[in-house]
Amino acid sequence: MITAARLIAHQSVNGKYQTRMAMDKFPVLGHQMTHSIDSFITDSANSATALYTGHKSSVNALGVYADSSPNPLDDPKVQSIAELFHEVRGGGVGIVSTAFIADATPGALTAHTRNRGQYGNVVDSFLNGITNYTWPSWTGPDVLFGGGAEQFIPSSKSFQGKDYYQEFRNKGYNVIQNNTALQAAPTTERSLGIFSVSNMAKWLDRNVYKNNTQIPKTSPDGSSAAAVDQPGLKEMTLKAIDILHKRNPDKGFFLMSEAASIDKMMHTLDYDRALGELLELDDTIKATLKHLEEIGELENTLVIVTADHGHGFDVTGGVDTKFMDAQTSDRAKRNAVGTYEQSGLSQYMVANRSAPIGSDQNLVYSAGVDFPVNWDPRYTLQSGLATFPDHRESYRIHKGSVRVPAINITGFSSNDYFLNYVDAITGFVINGTLPVSADQGVHSLTDVPVFAQGPCQSAFGGVYNNVDIFYNIATCLRLQRTKAGH
Repeated sequence: MITAARLIAHQSVNGKYQTRMAMDKFPVLGHQMTHSIDSFITDSANSATALYTGHKSSVNALGVYADSSPNPLDDPKVQSIAELFHEVRGGGVGIVSTAFIADATPGALTAHTRNRGQYGNVVDSFLNGITNYTWPSWTGPDVLFGGGAEQFIPSSKSFQGKDYYQEFRNKGYNVIQNNTALQAAPTTERSLGIFSVSNMAKWLDRNVYKNNTQIPKTSPDGSSAAAVDQPGLKEMTLKAIDILHKRNPDKGFFLMSEAASIDKMMHTLDYDRALGELLELDDTIKATLKHLEEIGELENTLVIVTADHGHGFDVTGGVDTKFMDAQTSDRAKRNAVGTYEQSGLSQYMVANRSAPIGSDQNLVYSAGVDFPVNWDPRYTLQSGLATFPDHRESYRIHKGSVRVPAINITGFSSNDYFLNYVDAITGFVINGTLPVSADQGVHSLTDVPVFAQGPCQSAFGGVYNNVDIFYNIATCLRLQRTKAGH
């Protein structure tokens, strides 16, 4: 999910911080429309279904047309691009995400349910496919990497209480639970990599505010330890490519790799972490293209970078945070915001590569990718979503943890949210534009870009519906069936 945060890099990272992203160098740019079959605004389940199957559905639906029956698993089903590729071509399939792996975007490749919250069923579908209905054979992906250990550890949260680490081992998978093991893992074996409970740690916390990864009971093995040795999107993606390429030298592979927390941080109004996730995605794209070239597959590989929806995010000015801190009233604090000629330049700076590595001027996190050196400058950016809950805003990095803009208060309805005062103490109050039952921002109707490179790239130019991405990929992979049974 790239579009919402992508505007940060292009509209706000100016003056001393300028960078051109890897996706901007792709030869073809298109735009896709994201609405669902029965609503203007989509969620990730329905939009992933459209991208993967060529069929629009309803909010919360994965790979089905939602019906009115009480059973969320018996709705009319449609095959995904991964299932078709496996059935028709016999090629390898990889699924990589920085979210919990049963989340909507990875789950939509194999799950078929009206309710995206059927997490246990989603995990079981990765391994076993659809078992209760007539359906083409599915033997599992070559690669499944992400978070969400709570769905694999035997408990009330795992499917039928089973140990899904063991279920995967029983079918020949190499089970990996940290980055050290990931790097050492053989490329000849099908691999399950689960690296944390829930969503994986954000780039900013893994690389800058490292103490934030010291969260007890996040280890994927179910212990009380913290999941501190987590890979990033780049490490997972490159390893997935190596496994897929090694195991499928002739039949090829399909890989979906998701920078999931761009979206998740946009929802919580945590724009700095969203930017970190976006730049990690850019780093991953650069490394992927280089690696495909090294293994001789760049010219043979269609690479598409897109999003399933936008957030209505934009940058509209600059902020003098020191001036804001010195003011004592909300109205006075708002004068720290500068627009037009008063917006000035931000103080986000790239590394001085002539300075010593590790110094305040040269915090290089990845060669060739310009992550900001200072994530807490005096002059920052006025940015935000089109719709949001009540909250306080200081336009500064939240160093201690992922942002929590709105909370429920004891004594009020559980569906009643108020601004979280400690979220931005030095900021000012912004009244929300959503119902008071909302504690996060929501998706928007904006069209999202599609960047394409490789075979069939020309098919992805122009403006079209999100379902067309499926048909363009399927055509490029020659998944058409010319006659019955083929």
